Amino acid sequence: MHVLIVGLGDIGRKLATNLVAHGHQVTGMSRTAQTLADVRHLAQSVHHLNLEQVPPIDWVYVLLTPDARSAESYAHIFMDSLKPLHSALQKHPVQRVVFISSTSVYGSGQGEWMDETTPPTPDRATAQVLWQAEQQWRQYWQDQLIVVRPSGIYGSNRLRLIRWVQQGKPVKTNQWTNRIHAHDLAGFLAHLTTLTAPMPLYLATDQQPSLQQEVLDYIAQQLNLPKVAAVAGVLAGKRLSNQRLIQSGYRLQYPSYQQGYDMP
Repeated sequence: MHVLIVGLGDIGRKLATNLVAHGHQVTGMSRTAQTLADVRHLAQSVHHLNLEQVPPIDWVYVLLTPDARSAESYAHIFMDSLKPLHSALQKHPVQRVVFISSTSVYGSGQGEWMDETTPPTPDRATAQVLWQAEQQWRQYWQDQLIVVRPSGIYGSNRLRLIRWVQQGKPVKTNQWTNRIHAHDLAGFLAHLTTLTAPMPLYLATDQQPSLQQEVLDYIAQQLNLPKVAAVAGVLAGKRLSNQRLIQSGYRLQYPSYQQGYDMP
């Protein structure tokens, strides 16, 4: 199968390596030139595509990253890219398009459980754009579209929580958080190609929604650093279920933050 990955950031590169290892032909696209073993590369903008000389494309992964955390930047990358990509793929035998969104479309939450059946209620401008983008991508691709909403991605060079502990910043109590390791996100995305009838929507998150304070305490223990100070906070955040991901047959490499932040 020939797979096009639109966006070769950290997750895109991990996904490409995974797909190549499973025998797929992979073409990766990014704005600047890159080199990745056994991956054909296109240095193109998603807003100005030319796929006429590319071999027939069967699957497409869309892993776009905005230049800034603003509604305007999100709209430019997630919504303005839809029409040119759809047009460029018209002559290709595309079976599936996988669009990477975010669990931010659910809003902040107050500690409740959420899954794929929970209606999105985005409460930030960027999340509102993502929810609008999901709906527009569905209008264009309909039953061919798979939307994946990852929770907080960590691992590799994503060191935000480690730096939080190192800097000793206080943490609020009663703050629920969710995460998925970068290797698991890439692994699950590749796993989708093995499914005969994938669902139209998946939450990509691990087995253990956790309180932020507990996660930071564990990291502090692993680093032999003092625990960060805790200050009172109102109940906030959400607890995300990954049952649909598990039922797909994917086995998490890092089912909880304890495995992901296990530091020898």
